[in-house]
Amino acid sequence: MPPPSPHVPLEAIREAARRAVAEISLRAVARSIPMSPMGLQHFVNGTRPYRSTLRKLTAWYVNRGASRGEFSEETAQAALAILLDGIPEGQQADARAALLDRLTKLHEDANTEVPAWLARLRAGEPPDPGPGSAG
Repeated sequence: MPPPSPHVPLEAIREAARRAVAEISLRAVARSIPMSPMGLQHFVNGTRPYRSTLRKLTAWYVNRGASRGEFSEETAQAALAILLDGIPEGQQADARAALLDRLTKLHEDANTEVPAWLARLRAGEPPDPGPGSAG
C-alpha cells in the first residue's frame, strides 16, 4: 500500500471522522463514507487506510466541509487530491501547481482578491487550519 499523498490532510480527516463519530455514531458515519464500521474504527484509532479507502475518506471530508459551510486550506488540499486522483504520481506536483496557478489567474482576471490560503498553497507552505478546519 503506497503512503498517502503529502497533500492529503490525513490527520485533519481523521479528526473530522472522530468528531463525526462523537456527534452521530460510528455506524452512521461509516455508512455515509461508505466503509465498514470496523474499518472506520481502525482509521479513527490511527491506522493508515488503503488507497481506495483514503479516496472515500477524502471525498467524505470535502463533502462534509462543503455541506457545513466550513472551508479551510485542509479542505482545499483534500479537494485537490480528489481532482488529481488518476494523474501519475510523478506528474502530480506539476498538475497541482498548474491547477493552483490557474485558480489564481481566474481570481486575478475576475478582479477578486486571491484568497490567502491559495497563495500559501501555491508557495508550498503548510496549511493554516483556521477555525472549523476539522469539518
